[in-house]
Amino acid sequence: MIWTPGREDRVDGMPTAGEWRQLSVVPEKREVFGYDLYFREGWADVLAVFGSDATSVLGGLAMLVVKPDAVVGRRLGPIMDYLADNGFVPVAATRFGYTRHSMREVWRYDWHIYTVDRLQLCTFWYLTNDVLLFLARDVRPVAGLPATVRLCELKGVGDPAQRRPHHLRTKLNPPNRILNFVHVGDEPADIVRELTIFLDRPDRLRFLKELRAHLAEDRTAQARAEIAAIEADCPVHDLDIDATLARLAPIAGEAAVSRLRDVVEGGDRISWDELAELVPFEKADRWDVIVTASFVVHNERPVPHALLPAVSAEAWTAQVR
Repeated sequence: MIWTPGREDRVDGMPTAGEWRQLSVVPEKREVFGYDLYFREGWADVLAVFGSDATSVLGGLAMLVVKPDAVVGRRLGPIMDYLADNGFVPVAATRFGYTRHSMREVWRYDWHIYTVDRLQLCTFWYLTNDVLLFLARDVRPVAGLPATVRLCELKGVGDPAQRRPHHLRTKLNPPNRILNFVHVGDEPADIVRELTIFLDRPDRLRFLKELRAHLAEDRTAQARAEIAAIEADCPVHDLDIDATLARLAPIAGEAAVSRLRDVVEGGDRISWDELAELVPFEKADRWDVIVTASFVVHNERPVPHALLPAVSAEAWTAQVR
């Protein structure tokens, strides 16, 4: 059943059928988000700030969130360069930190494929340092294609075998498919929901009002200032598995590191708890643990189907034909 708002839903600020068509091309997502607490709360705030312009504003914006590995791996400057080269102008940026709960909620409809071991890794990893969220205006729009959908297509998927040379993740050269540096909101509806997960209401309203005030500007300088500030707070890490294992050898012992090398080279996987037995986390550099875990920990499990269908750029552009 597809969500059909009635008069009582307008009291709670829910999108009209026409607004839903501009927020998501996936009928199943429209239904699920109609009940989603984060989307409902966020949509009310977006309406309060932008009124009848809400969907047109959202359609012109792409949302990119860097992951903690992009900060320590110093990929933020190249990300800004990529946005500029591909027609995206930063108009808002904010710093925040993931929590154990927010990192699960933002990918609630995707992470069912992850093992418990990978969830342990993600908790350890995402809570390590602050990250940045950027909203960018699309200055090379494609008819019928929301900006964030266009940027999501340019981002490239996690699997390097399926990425093309022009994709953002290819340019950033991730060490593996786990540490892949960036997240991009799939559709305008996801921007609404994810802003609500990342930012408490006072911060969210402040962010949205600042966005409204500067929507037509180029705020690259502000974005780069945020990058400089967060990098000043976060030591650099090479994210290199060979260098990482060499640093762990004096701490974990040669036998443990030899076991880890065998796992990496053989494509095997171990549990998070086994990794903790091999490497004394309290003595090791936190990022050395994260990098090692991203290569050796069980990461995916077989699942029968996706909780929500994938977003298709073709489906968006087909709406205007």
